[in-house]
Amino acid sequence: MAEMPNMPDLASNSSTRPERFRGLDGGAVESLLRGAVIKGHDPHDLLRQAAIDPSVYGNVHEAIDGRALFRLVQQIQLALDDAYIGFLAERCRLALEMERTLSYLHCETFGESLRVSIRFTQALSADIGPQLVEDRLSVKHVCTYHTIEGVDRDIFVWLRFVWIFHLFSWLIGRPVRLRGVSVRASRPVQANGFDRFALFGCPIQYDAPIDALCYDRKDLSARLVHGTLAEYQEHNASNPDWFAMPSGRLTWRAQTENVLVDFQRSEIWSTPIDAVAERLRSEPRRLRRNLAREGESFQQIRTRLRGELAAAYLLVTDLPITMVGYRVGFSEPGSFTRNFIEWAGMTPSEYRARYKSDHARVTAATMLLTERTSA
Repeated sequence: MAEMPNMPDLASNSSTRPERFRGLDGGAVESLLRGAVIKGHDPHDLLRQAAIDPSVYGNVHEAIDGRALFRLVQQIQLALDDAYIGFLAERCRLALEMERTLSYLHCETFGESLRVSIRFTQALSADIGPQLVEDRLSVKHVCTYHTIEGVDRDIFVWLRFVWIFHLFSWLIGRPVRLRGVSVRASRPVQANGFDRFALFGCPIQYDAPIDALCYDRKDLSARLVHGTLAEYQEHNASNPDWFAMPSGRLTWRAQTENVLVDFQRSEIWSTPIDAVAERLRSEPRRLRRNLAREGESFQQIRTRLRGELAAAYLLVTDLPITMVGYRVGFSEPGSFTRNFIEWAGMTPSEYRARYKSDHARVTAATMLLTERTSA
């Protein structure tokens, strides 16, 4: 990575490049430092203080990894005494940022901490305006940022989304389940092939009308597993990797989903928990208990996966609704309709009529269908 000395340029094919070329490239690093530069700071000094080779600055053939990014952002914040790294007209002093941190550390659930954080942020400045837009299945965390002239607003939005995703994932002890991310920006392209939005692990809508993170509504009730300032400071001192998933291992939900999808590819739709537990080298009772700790149940996961696949077929294909039901294991059309209503809150035909012209949903459904039906 960029902590190492410069090396000669390599071929443009990123797959042939060593790992030090992967990550956020020097052009993006330069953009992140722009607020500090406008305020008179030397970007090379800030990079050195963050233990990063300053030669990365502006060099698209160099890159920093997720840990270096975390150190760099911390260093900019300290130098400017500004949690918003100089991108907004009115800074957020670090003492005030600490008060905000304490406010949501004292909450009991993800939903409560999210709402407290938003209320606190709304009171800070007119330059930043988060809000929640809720429906039956999801919650959109809409973010508005009025950045100063001369900075790259798009990279600031991305950075804030990374911070939000990692912070709240750490608070609940597992990755926050994102149904999607919307950004007003176009898809960022780096010469090294690094996709800075891949870390969110969900469909991304570019050139969207708003900047928003879309959460699974069920996550709002997830209890916080960290609640003290000492834990928060210890977490930051560990120099977390912002390009890795927030959890070091797959959650029990994710592991269960992977196994169930494998069975569904073989057209086994009612896999018993015993078979899944055996695959995971666990016991059914233990698996139920571990899923419950994550706010999930085996039946909910199995039903959701089946419903998601049915919804994808409805949007991506023109198959008759009866045939879609057959594709996801229902031999009786009435049974399929009843189960789909329970999952989506509407009939299959209503779902198709409502969302068939929704480009973002169709794109996400296409990705899901490809993933779930490929061997």
